Amino acid sequence: MAASKVSYFLDILSKTPAHQNLFVSANQIIQIQRILQKTISPQLAKRCLIGKFSEGILVIYVDSSAIAAKLKHITPSLLKKFGSQVNTIQVIVNNQGYKNAISLSTNYKPQLSQKAAQNLSELVLVIPMSPLRTAVESLLHNCKPDELC
Repeated sequence: MAASKVSYFLDILSKTPAHQNLFVSANQIIQIQRILQKTISPQLAKRCLIGKFSEGILVIYVDSSAIAAKLKHITPSLLKKFGSQVNTIQVIVNNQGYKNAISLSTNYKPQLSQKAAQNLSELVLVIPMSPLRTAVESLLHNCKPDELC
């Protein structure tokens, strides 16, 4: 029951002008992640992490140069699967960053811009007590202020 309320709230929030771009970007990344998972082998997928998607450039982090070579080899077929939304794929080998991103380290602090922190703080004030509110409060508590994500 609570999950449907959260889904309903997120659906309404996604239609507000102030949040539309965020939801469009999140949905693009989710779509790209699904296509990637369907296109590559499960063994390869476990070693890849979507890093960033902006202006048609998709960044994928991998944990070794061997995985990077395999991914670069299938890049043309990936570009066909992604269609016109992805123009370029950058594969970056990042052993340390990949491992840190996968494991939830207690030293890791997500980063938010001041504007994002302010908007989330305002959101917390207007939504009723719910799992969503608790999650947003936790995000605000665990983020470094004044830095971009």
